[in-house]
Amino acid sequence: MNTSTQRHRISPVIGAAKGLLTKNSAIPLLICIIMVLTMSFTSKVFWSLDNMDSLQTSIAPIAIVSLGMVLLLICGVFDLSVGAIMVLSGIVCAKLFEFKFQTPVVIAVGLLVGLAVGLLNGTLVGILKINPLIATIGTMNMAQGIAMIVFAASHKGQAEYQIAISLPQDFIHVGTGRFLGLYYMFWVMLILLVLVFFLLRHSPTGRKMFLTGDNPEAARMMGFNTPRITLLTYGFVGLLCAVAGILSVARFEQANRYLGEGVNITAIISCILGGASFAGGRGSAVGTVIGVLLMTLITNLFNLLEIPSSWQSVVVGAILIAVISIDGYLILKKQRELGKI
Repeated sequence: MNTSTQRHRISPVIGAAKGLLTKNSAIPLLICIIMVLTMSFTSKVFWSLDNMDSLQTSIAPIAIVSLGMVLLLICGVFDLSVGAIMVLSGIVCAKLFEFKFQTPVVIAVGLLVGLAVGLLNGTLVGILKINPLIATIGTMNMAQGIAMIVFAASHKGQAEYQIAISLPQDFIHVGTGRFLGLYYMFWVMLILLVLVFFLLRHSPTGRKMFLTGDNPEAARMMGFNTPRITLLTYGFVGLLCAVAGILSVARFEQANRYLGEGVNITAIISCILGGASFAGGRGSAVGTVIGVLLMTLITNLFNLLEIPSSWQSVVVGAILIAVISIDGYLILKKQRELGKI
């Protein structure tokens, strides 16, 4: 086989790889590989079954939420209420089981709760033009408050941080069941990854999202209904948060009031690490999941080394400051190049 034929056969593979990995997400992927290799040689338990299970159940819910968050960032907005939607959906599901509702009904109601909060966010930001920071902080507090009201109604002397109710086995199986060695929730994450990838790369809706975030005025002049795009995107994100919350409750067999804590920050960091920007018009599904993997590996490393959670918070905070600073610098640089400042 001559050299030109080899190049002809290899070039489609290289092109596909470039399509999956942006320049921004290649660096986090490289760091992930280095971390995995390092932990493989320094920790005897990294590749243990228990740790692999822990990684799966840590990555999947955050990645599900982050795949929604990246859509919002591409549209030029964001959502700080994602963790609150998770906990609200989870606690509502647990409460419904107290009244002996069947699992399909409980899951459907939990999903509707997430969708409703998402659409509320979309109405506030997309239709009423309220700043996403103010709007989603408001809905975050509302969702957390409602969740605590539901929690208080179920609190009868059990531990203060969880609803201690016996969940039905068919619901638990949703969170603990496996297929080909992977938890169902991990398969859900992979399916959503493929769907979001094709939505962004190969659909008119994805192109509308990118243009809405990159140049809203141009999008409106082209006839795009940008308020509706924002509304529906927020609704989809609320639905994904409910999925993550329900799967987490089923996996850990309890509705924990701290479910979803810190997920909003982790999701935003993961998206920006994967190439998204607060300026809108940038982001990818694969890059986002790579960002989630990096953040999860950092937490896993800290846990294996038994580093106190307070230091974990310090590191996460430092990463947040770093990625926002870099993103801000790139935004200013782009504005200078366009002559806007």
